[in-house]
Amino acid sequence: MIWWVLIVFFGGFFVGKFIRTDWIGKYKLVLVLTMLLLFSLGLEIGSNDELFRKIDTILLYGLSIAVAGSLGSFIFGLILEKTFGDEKSKNNSKKLLNEEGEQ
Repeated sequence: MIWWVLIVFFGGFFVGKFIRTDWIGKYKLVLVLTMLLLFSLGLEIGSNDELFRKIDTILLYGLSIAVAGSLGSFIFGLILEKTFGDEKSKNNSKKLLNEEGEQ
C-alpha cells in the first residue's frame, strides 16, 4: 500500500513539473479531494467495529505522542537557543551599537 502512495505522490510531483497547475488553486481541487479523503477515512473507521471499540485507546496514544513530540521539540529548541542563540544575539547587538556609534 505504501508503494502506491509513494508512486502516486512522485507521479504527481513529476507531472507538476511539466504542466501548468494554475487551475488547481482556482478550483480548490486540493481542498475538495482532501475533504473526500477525510470522509472516506472516517467512513472506513466507522464501519470497522473492532477499531471503533479501541478508539479510546488509540485516542489516548495519539494524544500522548502529540504532547510528547511537542514538548520534546520545545525543550530541544530551548536548549539550542540557550546553547547557540546567545552568541548570535550578542554579535547582532554589538553590530547595532557600532552602527549607531558611527552615525
